[in-house]
Formats: sequence, C-alpha cells, structure tokens
Amino acid sequence: MATQAEPKATTAPSPRPEESAARSGQTTLRAILAAVFLVIGFWPILVGMYGSWFDPGAYMEHGILVIPAAAYMVWTKWDQLKTVPLRPSAWGFALVICGALQAGLGELAHWVWVSRVSFLVSLVGCMVLLYGWKMIQETVYPLCTLLLMIAPPTFLLARLTLSLQLLASRLGEFCLEMFGYSVFREGNVLEMVGIKLSVEEACSGIRSLMAILFMAVLYNYFFVKGKSMKSLILLFSVPIAILGNAARIVATGIAGQYDPSLAGGAAHETMGYVSVAVAALGCMGMHIIMLSLQRFWRSRHA
Repeated sequence: MATQAEPKATTAPSPRPEESAARSGQTTLRAILAAVFLVIGFWPILVGMYGSWFDPGAYMEHGILVIPAAAYMVWTKWDQLKTVPLRPSAWGFALVICGALQAGLGELAHWVWVSRVSFLVSLVGCMVLLYGWKMIQETVYPLCTLLLMIAPPTFLLARLTLSLQLLASRLGEFCLEMFGYSVFREGNVLEMVGIKLSVEEACSGIRSLMAILFMAVLYNYFFVKGKSMKSLILLFSVPIAILGNAARIVATGIAGQYDPSLAGGAAHETMGYVSVAVAALGCMGMHIIMLSLQRFWRSRHA
C-alpha cells in the first residue's frame, strides 16, 4: 500500500564564508563613513566638549579618559560582539535626524548640555542603522559611560556646588569641634585660631565627586557582578566622596594650626588628590564589605 511521502524540512542555506566576509567588510566601511560624517557634522560641539575637560570651572578633568575607557570596555567583549546578528533598523535614521535637530535647537538656544547629548543620540542612531538594536543592548554600559564626558547643565552644577559647599563647611565644623578645636563658621568660612578657611567652589567636593563617580563606573564594569551590587556601589560613592572632602577640610584645618602655610598652596592641592584616592579605596572597601555580607547571608540561608 502506497503511503504519502512526508514533506522534507527545508532549511535556509547558510551564507558562504566569502559572502560573510564581504558583508562584514561593507558594514565596517559604512561604520567608518558614519563616524567621519558624525565627527564632521558635530565638530563645533565636539571642540567645545573637549575644551570643557580643561576648564577649571567645569570640574571635568576626568573627561579626557572617558572615551578611551569606553573603547576599552567594547574591546574586552569584542569576540562576543562579533557574534551579534546584524539586523539594521530604519529607526536608526530617525534617531540620527532627532540628534541633528536637537543639536541645532541646543546651539540656537545656547543649551550646551542639550547640544552635546545630541551627539550621543546620533551615535546610537548610526549604530542602530548599521547593526540593529541587539548591538545597542550589548554595548549599553559603554554608551552610558560616555555621558560622563559631558559636563552637567550649568544651573544644576551651580546649585549642586553651593549645596556641597555648605555641607562640607558644616561637616568640617562638626568634626573639628569634635576633635577639640575652636571653630566659628559663617556660611562657608571657618575661622580657627590664627587661620581662616574658606570653602570655595573648587573645594566644595564637586570635582572629587565627579572623579569618584567615573572611577566607580569603571570599577563596576570590571570587578562587580550583579546589577544590584553595581547600583549600591554607585549610590554609596556619593556619600563616600562627600566624606572624603570633609576629611580634607578637617586635615587642612588641623595642619593649619601647626603651620598656617599648610592651609593653602601645594599642600592643600596634594590633600585634594589624597582625598580622592582615599575615597576610591573607600568604594573598594564597600564592595568587599558587601561581598562578605552576601556570603554570610547565603551561608546562613543555604
């Protein structure tokens, strides 16, 4: 008795190595052209952003390290990125147009932060147009890291600086009195015997806060596992940076009681770098403590 033959399953033919290599070469060429057009189109904005990294009032000394750090993050997972399937999306073109319009609006209205962020919007749009949304998902952390190369909005930076000035002054007053020193505070000025400490904008802690946030982002990427743990370290980096700056003020005040010249100049700047290093070690110590608590919790509830 004749039986009906079952239909054979058909599979799509896999591309030959020559076709894959040619397609990869075309995508690389398009990526290079897109990068060139991005740099040319956003050149005035990029020049202004570069200048802000060396502006003492912007507190963005770490900005020059952000792009190399993000590039190294991408390089560490390059083998994984090469396996991401290419699914270009037309939505990328819409993002590029939105970035261009945002840049024009920011330049006309003198919204520096808005115009600089527009470069990242167009960069994401080019990646979506060439590689697809899966590539954005795989590189979201380096892309978010690039936000740290852009100085915060001026109004936000001014308000944050003033708040940190007053907070650092109060913490310094409290700690110095706790150590037995006589302190009179008026606003952001601390008067002690023989010296007067003025917590200026540069000493408010905003510079160390920006640097510590950048270091915490790098430390999270390379050494911390788990989104909750990374979020906690970023969260704790803010009070750690504030406490480190308060310790700098206290150390300056105590040193100034023995030698007034130590309250300013090179010694004062050196204390600033030391406070940043101590705050960075504090973030690492917080990670170690959280890992110990995590292991203890798991051992008790195993």
